[in-house]
Amino acid sequence: MAHRPYPNVDRALNQLGRHYPTVPVIPMSPAMQSAAEGFLRIRSGLQEAASRAGTYVLSTRHPGAVSGPS
Repeated sequence: MAHRPYPNVDRALNQLGRHYPTVPVIPMSPAMQSAAEGFLRIRSGLQEAASRAGTYVLSTRHPGAVSGPS
């Protein structure tokens, strides 16, 4: 019987991991950082809107906003 399974799962996974190169870590450029921050702001706005779901809002303006010319 030629096949002998590994008695240790961790050792078997390490054997498999030797054949796959690690994924290189690429630093994020400033443009990508600003895009990521923008997406985080959008996500927080959507979460805030979802938390207010079901409440009736007459206007999309912020409270205290002045309408029309003064």
